[in-house]
Amino acid sequence: MNFARFCQLNSRKFAGREFLIESYPSTKTRRALTWKKLEEYTNKVASYLIDECGIKKGDVVQHLQLNSMEWYITYMAVLKAGAVISPLNFRFASGDIKYACDVTKSKVFILGETFVSRVEPIKKEMSYCSHYICVGSAAPAGMKAYGEIIEKGKGAPVLAEMADDDMAELMFTSGTTGAPKPVSHTHGTLFYIAIGNGLTTGDGYESVILAPHPFYHSGTLFLSFPSYVAAGKILMTMELQPEYLLRSMAEEGCTGGWVSVPTWSDVIQAIKAGRIDPGLYDLSKLRHIEMGAQPVPQILIEESKRIFPGVGVGVNYGITEGGGGGLTHLYPEDCARKPGSIGRATPFMEVKVVDAEGNTVAPGVVGELLIKGPRLMKEYAYNREMTARTIVDGWLHTGDLCYMDEESFVFFAERMKDLIIRGGENIFPAEIEDLLRKHPKIADVAVIGYPHPRLVEVVMAIVQPLSNTTLSESEVIEFVKEQGLAKYKWPEKIVFAQVPRNPSGKIEKPRLREVYVRSE
Repeated sequence: MNFARFCQLNSRKFAGREFLIESYPSTKTRRALTWKKLEEYTNKVASYLIDECGIKKGDVVQHLQLNSMEWYITYMAVLKAGAVISPLNFRFASGDIKYACDVTKSKVFILGETFVSRVEPIKKEMSYCSHYICVGSAAPAGMKAYGEIIEKGKGAPVLAEMADDDMAELMFTSGTTGAPKPVSHTHGTLFYIAIGNGLTTGDGYESVILAPHPFYHSGTLFLSFPSYVAAGKILMTMELQPEYLLRSMAEEGCTGGWVSVPTWSDVIQAIKAGRIDPGLYDLSKLRHIEMGAQPVPQILIEESKRIFPGVGVGVNYGITEGGGGGLTHLYPEDCARKPGSIGRATPFMEVKVVDAEGNTVAPGVVGELLIKGPRLMKEYAYNREMTARTIVDGWLHTGDLCYMDEESFVFFAERMKDLIIRGGENIFPAEIEDLLRKHPKIADVAVIGYPHPRLVEVVMAIVQPLSNTTLSESEVIEFVKEQGLAKYKWPEKIVFAQVPRNPSGKIEKPRLREVYVRSE
């Protein structure tokens, strides 16, 4: 079954019903797309991909855009054509983009005009990519204007026949091993993700799902799928300032959705500080708010329930390899009695905690969290060895150290690796360390996560300069900038000191955390 078939099915039944909404409260404007238009536009783009670009079943199409109706249109159009969609992190620097393209040898790249400046410099190094489609007001030379495809394209129905096990989406995730990993999801896993998430949160036809965060993130995208399958609505709040977010939710009758910890914390803090009066916003249709992608402070849950007593506040856990947010879920009624938990396994899913030998451990004993079910990725594309290490006998090894209690609630203990999660975005310290060690004045460097009140963690660099040299923070930042490191990975706290290493040469990061994190 082609997962894009719901464009066709829902357009037949609900042609004039709105599906996608972009909300801009500051200018009191909105854009909306009906199911009829979604079907028409996806057919035109799919036809262009097949007829003009020569796209065939299984070809990977790169996709780099900010949230918009066009993001969703082009995503579904690629699936309709029988190709594989690869939505890239919009924070990727040119080097990250080229890496993804090199891995997939994509001959088509769909990008928003915002990203032309990042793609143009690497085009000559990607001779295999012969077609660029630019979404925006004007396409540069050598790129096809998306608007022209919509204006002049063929609107005849397009829907390639696909098996449930055929690859549908390739998501590059940094995870805990540094280089972006190509996570492969099939048409079948996308369907189970949609149904599982809908059953967990009760979302469907009557839902107006909140989608405030980037669609390239498996949390936002996959948690919007219940509305896509059941002909509900997806609300893209294009302005995330607390006042504008609440206004969008009120004006569009938002029923629920996933919000990052920093974004929802901003709302709660603005209300507590008296900058916003929640009574001015009609949120009577809001049933639930989900948070996840990083540890959710218990105080944030409690304050949310106090300020919005009629709204259920839940916690999601997920990884891209397991179908994103919704692998486990902590329901609102359990938040008070199970503080710190990420909940229990959701519909279709199983979880267990094992020791180093793969044996299931007793309740309360820390081990690695394993997950199993029909929403798991098919594989790490092009890497059988990594896939075989990650999925064993149908169980996916998450790399997260957890424990379960007697009621099967899962709790995090700590991360197996030194992954930094900044505002829900994964940052691998080794990438930054390797880059900084190239600086001519740096002898050694260690990167750890540093607590942040809003983002939870930011990058901290302990830099050891070469003897008899002076080095400033501004020089460090200028270097990572020149090297093309994505801005969200830049160190936000820098200390100049000796980097401790153990006898085997490994950086003693626990010692660094004791000195620079726990001591403050």
